[in-house]
Amino acid sequence: MQVNAQLVELPALFKGLIKKITHEWNCSVEDQLSMTQFRMLYLLKVPGLSKPHELAESLGVTPGAITGIADKMINKGYIVRHRDSKDRRVVHLAITEIGGQYMENLLEKQKQTISTFFNRLPEEDVEHLRRIFTTLVSTGS
Repeated sequence: MQVNAQLVELPALFKGLIKKITHEWNCSVEDQLSMTQFRMLYLLKVPGLSKPHELAESLGVTPGAITGIADKMINKGYIVRHRDSKDRRVVHLAITEIGGQYMENLLEKQKQTISTFFNRLPEEDVEHLRRIFTTLVSTGS
C-alpha cells in the first residue's frame, strides 16, 4: 500500500477506534453518562474553566449543546449553575461534591475501558502513540 493510501486510511481507523472505545464506555457506565458528559465533569475540576463557551470549545461542541448537557447533569446533581455576581449575563458551571466523587469512580472505569484496548500493545508503542497524538494535536492546520 502506498504511503498516501495509508494516510487516507488513518482517519477512518482512528474514528473506528474511538467508536469502539465509546461503545465499551457506554456498556460499562450504569447510568448512561455519555463520554461528553464525563469529559465535561472532568474539565470542571480544572480551575478557571467554568464558562459554557470555554467548555464548548474544549469539548468540541456548540455552546447550545453545553446547555443541554448541563441541564441533564444538573438534574442528576453532578453540577450546578451560578450567575456571576458582577454580571448576571455570565454563567459559571461548577462540579458538586457528588459529581466530584462520581467522576473519580468514572476515572477508574475509564482507565479499565481504555486499558482493554491499549494493554495489547507494548509500553513503547503506547509512548509512541502519545508522542504522535501530542504532536498532531499541537500542530496547526
